Amino acid sequence: MKKKHSSDHAKAFQWYLKSAEGGDKNGQHNIGYFYENGIGTTKDEGKAFKWYLKSAQGGNLKGQFKLGTCYFSGIGTIKDEEKAIQYYMKSAEWGHLNGQYNLGCCYHYGIGTRKNEEKAFQWYLKSAEGGSQLGQYNTGYCYQNGIGTIKDEKKAFQWYLKSAEGGNLMGQYNLGCCYENGIGTAKDEGKAFQYYLKSAEGGNHMGQNNLGHCYRFGIGTAKDENKAFQWFLKSAEGGEKFGQSSIEYFYRNEISYVKKKRNKLEHQCIKCENLNQLNNACSDCKLIEIPEWTSGNNDVDNIIQMTQSDENANEWEIWRWIDYNKLKNIEFLAEGGFGSIWKAEWIDMPEEVFEFYKSNQVALKKLKNSQEINLEFLKELTANFQCRDKYVLPILGITQDSMTKEYAIVLRYMKNGNLREFLNQNKSLPWIERLWLLNSFISGLKVIHSKGFVHSDLHPGNLMITEAHNNSKYKFIRLGDLGLCRLANETSSSGAYGVLPFIAPEVLNKYQYSQASDIYSVGIIMWIISTGKIPFANRAYNAELSVDIFNGLRPKISDNIPQCYAELMELCWHKDPTERPSAEMIYIRSENWINELLYDLKTDNSLMFLNAEQKMQDGYEDEDLSSIETTHAEAYITISNVVINMFYQFWV
Repeated sequence: MKKKHSSDHAKAFQWYLKSAEGGDKNGQHNIGYFYENGIGTTKDEGKAFKWYLKSAQGGNLKGQFKLGTCYFSGIGTIKDEEKAIQYYMKSAEWGHLNGQYNLGCCYHYGIGTRKNEEKAFQWYLKSAEGGSQLGQYNTGYCYQNGIGTIKDEKKAFQWYLKSAEGGNLMGQYNLGCCYENGIGTAKDEGKAFQYYLKSAEGGNHMGQNNLGHCYRFGIGTAKDENKAFQWFLKSAEGGEKFGQSSIEYFYRNEISYVKKKRNKLEHQCIKCENLNQLNNACSDCKLIEIPEWTSGNNDVDNIIQMTQSDENANEWEIWRWIDYNKLKNIEFLAEGGFGSIWKAEWIDMPEEVFEFYKSNQVALKKLKNSQEINLEFLKELTANFQCRDKYVLPILGITQDSMTKEYAIVLRYMKNGNLREFLNQNKSLPWIERLWLLNSFISGLKVIHSKGFVHSDLHPGNLMITEAHNNSKYKFIRLGDLGLCRLANETSSSGAYGVLPFIAPEVLNKYQYSQASDIYSVGIIMWIISTGKIPFANRAYNAELSVDIFNGLRPKISDNIPQCYAELMELCWHKDPTERPSAEMIYIRSENWINELLYDLKTDNSLMFLNAEQKMQDGYEDEDLSSIETTHAEAYITISNVVINMFYQFWV
């Protein structure tokens, strides 16, 4: 297709052609450039090469350089790296800066000649001293890494500075790295941020990623996760792998959506005109006026109102009193020890809630004998209120069955099921996905422990699989069922209850629930995440098994589990509670493992996970684990004090 040309370009082409045909070497170079880029004429790389050749043969430095580029890239001729370096050499020896730089690259990477880092450095240095920004950057790189010269970080910094001041984007990026890490200069996070910003705004994708990193962690600037996300996104869209990894991290942790700013007038009460209205509740008016809704219990009303009066609350942190008549297509799902679980559709779900969850399906947890609000129900509500977090299954509200008068907690319906079901459907889940599941689950437990609570009933059935808000392919865990959650210093009055393999030995023995007993459960869950199997599946969950667990029996550790993971798992299920790590420690360890894999850091730990991943892809399976596929009829049943009492009889 013929390219359009301005009349000036066409005229310039004609005059260059006349001078070229007359033997002018600059004219021959320029007409070659016009043919190569289709300026003032139809693009023709063959003719471009022909005119560059004439110009080069006549001694024109620019022609020699361009001819080298034609041979290097196969423009208008057959690619020939040896001829490319010959013409780069001709132009370089006569002082052509780009020729010197390209000649340095040829020696650096062994293009058309043997690799020679000393010669590469010398030619980079010549071009740098002549003012080439590319040469200045590469000279700095050689000094920083000791390529063809003695390593000298101060000289590296100086050359990066020269190239950065000249507008070189990579120079600006590396100068930012020098300031951030104190390489060849005093550490200065403010200057690091400024140079990352320059390179990022210029379109450098590595600079965009590092700028996002600065905004994410508040390095040299105020912390701003929204700006971090935007710069990570630009970097990722440009193909930068660390930017893509950072975007994945943000999506998985749901940091990517921007909370809408509220208009100040939205808070104005239409009755008293004070700016106190939050989530449709005026804190002034409600002191003197009965609310339009009521649960019939002041304690429940107060908890709901507290969530609604929190200006900084996220949408999933706000509770509502929900009219039972607005719940349709109610369907029974399961029976538990303390109540039943139902599925329903909330037909007048608030628009902002539906927009967030993209579904009006909810789950109802009806509590047995809850016609009157009792202390246990209020404890569960209080624990959920204080532990509101995106990694804890959110409560949408409270309702009351109009027929039975039973109170029910309204929760988000988790269509992806629980951890046990998810692992059963995804047997070849990559290790990094398994670590994400562990990390998100521990994030929820960390919140519960930081508020001074003990969950007391951790098992895969209470770990609900959730799709990330902005990308459904990413899954994480929300920790559910805080029905047995209690303060860490609270003594259990109801004994032990739960699924046997997840109950810590000290709980079996003396009902000693603690945050450390939660960590014991974490260890067993780590085993399930790593194997996808049910612990002690070939045995009945009875008093005999409880005695064996008390005496030190633990699930068999597969040879395919990375050593670092296995060591942490064994610490978690240690018989001595004081030897177990905290939720915070497990979170930090899992976060480090994820980052090492996500950002392709070749550490001892990441190599262990990669090796385990390869074994899994090769179909390797531990024979001892594969032999327990048959599940005993009484495995995975919930136990109560009956089994615990039998444990005492058996033990005595």
